[in-house]
Amino acid sequence: MSDPLIQRLSALPMAAPTPARANRIRMRCRARLLKQAPPEPRVFAPRPRTAHIWQPVIAMLGAAYLTAVVVQALRVYGLP
Repeated sequence: MSDPLIQRLSALPMAAPTPARANRIRMRCRARLLKQAPPEPRVFAPRPRTAHIWQPVIAMLGAAYLTAVVVQALRVYGLP
């Protein structure tokens, strides 16, 4: 840019929005940001009572499955 143009630009008053316009712009920006934000993931935490019930049940099912696997392996290989 040329020097006279810079001088003319520096003579211009500073632009500042009115408080009402600034508030409207701020509200539009916040609304747009909320639309773009991903939804917060839902966290499903089991209640302590149900966790105390299901953990032993799952452990017993796992033990029964492992026992069945060992029995089948013994039958396949012909071991008593």
